Amino acid sequence: MLADLLNIITPDALFHAIKTNPTVVQMALQKFEACRSFGQALDQEQQVVISNNLHRVNDYFKSTEGKDLLGILADDFVRFTKT
Repeated sequence: MLADLLNIITPDALFHAIKTNPTVVQMALQKFEACRSFGQALDQEQQVVISNNLHRVNDYFKSTEGKDLLGILADDFVRFTKT
């Protein structure tokens, strides 16, 4: 599906979309950068397990254990941003 979409979009159309939507492009790049940094913070085994189980990430985030660990991560991030 993505490949079909990319084949349809011309370079001129892509350039125009980027030029007229700088905020959307910036937000997408920031999200991509955050995902890339997250992946780089993991060891190779962790990257493979997460990649092979992306369909279960949402369920994990909704679980008690997932919520607890995300809370710890968020608390630490809050402390990091205040320093």
